[in-house]
Amino acid sequence: MRVSNRIRTVGTPPIPRIMESARKIRESGGSVFSMAQAAPWFGPPPEALARLRSLLDERGTHSYTPDEGLASARMAVARDFEERRGIALDSSRELHLTCGASQAFLSALISVTDPGDPVVLLEPWYFDHEFAIRYCGLEPRSAVMGENPGGWGFPKSLVGAELDRGARAVVLVNPGNPTGCVLDEGELRWLCRATREAGCFLLVDETYERFNFTGSRWHPWTGRVGENSHVLTFGSFSKSLGVPGWRIGYLFGHADIMSQALKVQDSAVICPPAPAQILVEAALTGCPGWIEERSREVRERLVACRSAVGLARGLEWREPGGAFFSLARLTSGEPSVDAAHRLLETYGIAAIPGSAFGPAGEGHLRLSFGCLSDEEMRPALEALASADLS
Repeated sequence: MRVSNRIRTVGTPPIPRIMESARKIRESGGSVFSMAQAAPWFGPPPEALARLRSLLDERGTHSYTPDEGLASARMAVARDFEERRGIALDSSRELHLTCGASQAFLSALISVTDPGDPVVLLEPWYFDHEFAIRYCGLEPRSAVMGENPGGWGFPKSLVGAELDRGARAVVLVNPGNPTGCVLDEGELRWLCRATREAGCFLLVDETYERFNFTGSRWHPWTGRVGENSHVLTFGSFSKSLGVPGWRIGYLFGHADIMSQALKVQDSAVICPPAPAQILVEAALTGCPGWIEERSREVRERLVACRSAVGLARGLEWREPGGAFFSLARLTSGEPSVDAAHRLLETYGIAAIPGSAFGPAGEGHLRLSFGCLSDEEMRPALEALASADLS
């Protein structure tokens, strides 16, 4: 008996390995500060939790919802998008609530591709996207991003070349994971036009949309431009509401595609968790300004982390435009897996080796500044600033 060839091509997720090493250090009495995961340090708004608690005795809170999510929760999400971003959605036909962004990506991916189709990733890529492409029997193709001290840049010419080679879909994470790269309006408009003209779908992961520090807010569906109906957008409330364990996200796009995506959702998960939907609706309708305050705090952590990396030896900061990360460069040439373990074992800082994000990620460490609590911030960054990885 053997497992499938498809799953054999999929790598082992890197975060559990790092977190297991961190657990062992803690169990032996050591101190560890996790800058590995993107789990935010905060939990959901207290008012939203209070609303959920008041409904815990109701049967519907513990039952299935419609596959696409509760109508009232979808309306709350659609209303937020329209008021805040100028994106008008028909919440009954164009929007699904999902079990996080990962399931939303899988629904979108399966709905617009067939086995063997080429799918383009910007590299360094988010490893779960590459995993999903492989186990769906698709062909991952890479467009390597440009790197400089100011951050990571959009590889326009390489993406264009892949479109000429017949790409079926392009996956964009914006703001980026692991790079923190944010495309400006001109780059996004070019990408939308180029994919449309090539008959290629554009799948936009905007999990960190609420943590964009560049001021570039344009989206392909702003103002309901019909020519961008080839764009499918998905995201998560895990970061913005501090609820990664609740597994709640969204997917929106053209109604015809969404009707097919719902087949994937029904067979994979049936529906997103009912309590999580209630929590999202309560947060979006009853907690004005709460997410904006968390975004401001994440920006403060970015600045503090930049300063700490500037004092460390053997690390070069790469400025992110958003999200929770810097994919910092190692100057020693040491393999990133070895450097990550040395940073953990010597300085008590857990980070993700850049090799997890594709060949272009090698020689880097992903440092998450969005997961450190208020109590951890000072000692963690002091430890990071003292690190010598040269």
